[in-house]
Amino acid sequence: MNQKDEQSPKFLLLGFDISKWKPNDIEWKETNEFINDPIENKRIGNFMRPNNNGGWSIGKDNDNAKSSMSGRRLMIELVKNMLSLDYDSIKFKRTESNKPYLSTTNSKKFSFNVSHDSNWVIAIGSLISDSIGIDIMDCKIPRNQKINEFFDSMRSCFTDNEWRVIDQGTDDQNKVNLFFIHWCLKESYIKADGKGLNIELRSFEFIIDQTNQTAQIILLDNKNNSNNNKTPLKNFQFTYFKPFKNDQNHKSFVIAICLDLTNSNINNTNNDIQNNLITKENLSIQILDSDFKIK
Repeated sequence: MNQKDEQSPKFLLLGFDISKWKPNDIEWKETNEFINDPIENKRIGNFMRPNNNGGWSIGKDNDNAKSSMSGRRLMIELVKNMLSLDYDSIKFKRTESNKPYLSTTNSKKFSFNVSHDSNWVIAIGSLISDSIGIDIMDCKIPRNQKINEFFDSMRSCFTDNEWRVIDQGTDDQNKVNLFFIHWCLKESYIKADGKGLNIELRSFEFIIDQTNQTAQIILLDNKNNSNNNKTPLKNFQFTYFKPFKNDQNHKSFVIAICLDLTNSNINNTNNDIQNNLITKENLSIQILDSDFKIK
């Protein structure tokens, strides 16, 4: 094991603000060539939206394409820095449910996940689990909706117990924050599980610890989310936090992370399973500049 391996963090979280990345045509082409994946290049190139000139915005002029390309760059940087692999050897594939995974052979346990909302793209890597999930959301409801209208439209997403916690918020913004905390926790679990939309949102619920910013997931035996036959999923650990609390422009964002320890070398008898392994304090967090390089 070399010195870099010894110093590699168990969890690395990378963030990137796409509003600060304004590539020209040559830079966009170079980025496509850098990721070296024709299938992914084509997928990103297919993002289209109408523009004000009657045409279509694609490539560098399309925010969805920029977010997707940025996510791929963050994935590459995670692998480069956590596994010490050369850029040319880093290859990804997708599962049947479209979840990307590292196809390059390596000797370490490694998992990663990507999320984006608004201008922010984030990616997390783990060296202790086969699966990890992450989600980021801006804690703001649509401008044309009142809070009660918004909550009513999303009523089917959460269990009665989860809504009880959300509705007990101290004020409207606190209620919105609690809503998005629960939402991000659900998304992080679904993404870690890898089954996507096949998971019913009300088939599980969260008990959140607002002091420690952690959560416990409970598997329910039916969609009526009754109090009977609830099963805690002890091999999943969760944390959530606001990553930009001191940034006036981005302080409303929240991140949730799900760590799946089912196939790890850590079991239920280990104290670490009770003492959350995945916390903000255990994360190495870096915000990347437009060159996508870790400084």
